[in-house]
Amino acid sequence: MRTQRTLRGKLKANTIERIICDDGVATDGWVVTGFDCFPTAATGDDTQGLLSLDEDGCTGGWDASDNRQIAWSFMFIGTNGGNIGSFIAENHVVVRDLWVENFSGVAMNYVINIERQVLSDDQAILALIQERAQDDL
Repeated sequence: MRTQRTLRGKLKANTIERIICDDGVATDGWVVTGFDCFPTAATGDDTQGLLSLDEDGCTGGWDASDNRQIAWSFMFIGTNGGNIGSFIAENHVVVRDLWVENFSGVAMNYVINIERQVLSDDQAILALIQERAQDDL
């Protein structure tokens, strides 16, 4: 079984997409090791995206206090240069699916790197609980 995956795609402006990571094995978890977003045009476009463990975590903006959001990325490109950055929350395990959100006004490419982590039954249950926001129930 593969231990690493690269997930990539393109989102239209201001959209959310579900990425299925669940392989049906309860003790398989995935850790996000990389998340980058970038525009489809070479210059002049800015992109901002986030990864969430739940669709409700896709709020149209970055919120580090929301434990469903686990990674954030941006790229700003101008005619005189630009900036790029990404942040990944440590100590997370994806046991179901990921949600990627583009809250930019332009189309956005994304690349997500994930690494398999074998969990005990107890760790899998704990990861499922941690995927939920405290006020989600």
